[in-house]
Amino acid sequence: MAKEFHQVAWDDLIQDDCRQLLALAVREDLGREHDWSTLSLIPESATGEVHIVARQEGVLAGCPIIPLMIEELELEIEATFHREDRAAIEPGDRLITLKGCVRDLLTTERVVLNFLGRMVGVATLTRTYARQVEGTKAKVYDTRKTTPGWRRLEKYAVNCGGGTNHRNGLYEAVMLKDNHLAWYTESTGKSAQLGDLVGIVRQFLIDQLGEAEGNRRIIEIEVDRLEQLQQVLPSQPDIVLLDNMDCETLTKAVQLRDQVAPEVQLEASGGINLKTIRGIAETGVDRISVGALTHSAVNVDLGYDWA
Repeated sequence: MAKEFHQVAWDDLIQDDCRQLLALAVREDLGREHDWSTLSLIPESATGEVHIVARQEGVLAGCPIIPLMIEELELEIEATFHREDRAAIEPGDRLITLKGCVRDLLTTERVVLNFLGRMVGVATLTRTYARQVEGTKAKVYDTRKTTPGWRRLEKYAVNCGGGTNHRNGLYEAVMLKDNHLAWYTESTGKSAQLGDLVGIVRQFLIDQLGEAEGNRRIIEIEVDRLEQLQQVLPSQPDIVLLDNMDCETLTKAVQLRDQVAPEVQLEASGGINLKTIRGIAETGVDRISVGALTHSAVNVDLGYDWA
């Protein structure tokens, strides 16, 4: 069975990231002062009810942020959820109802909508890409091209949209690129092929982490020519990344893999967009990594409707 990267769930790690981002978001809006617009007009005792509604079609992601924000910021607000993460949403859908202190509702409005809108945007774009590969064996993966500080949140949103998470950080898996080979060869004076590095790295991981954990870690290696793939396959990396190959070359790569090392996963990367992804998936590759899922997603428009 093919090894898989850790898939981001709503756990203690993502909640810790979210707490830090919430604190920064509030500081951006309030500085070290107050929401003078709200304080000047709204009595402290005022209560109200507001619905977070969709203005566009999309996929919902980020609902767990709301109770975390209420707790972290000590807001006098109660939340009722009408949809769950991963649900399809349409314009006009009521997603969440917030009830309580009007001052709190107004002061945190932009924070709430920015967080949810960004995550819904990532989930929605991911769903669009995932639909393009339906009926093929390929899965759509994200990359580390994420907003600084937002990686776990954005990767969680990718999951909500039907995508799969690639490695979360450099610590999780090994990815060997041509620069690794070039530096290793020049600095050591040893003549090494790309395939040689797989064995070197595997033994290093076993020495550092123990046999079980060392063998569990994924080793992925990047190639950009079929000759390199031919060299690498006998060394049995877990994944070979096929960089910027056209569909004809990808098809040949799949055929070569099937003949030499059918258990090795092939990942297509580079220049992937909504016009090209279907053809790439039909070549028979197992994985397609798409940086655009996180670095090109735009916020989906959500709004406050007062009850």
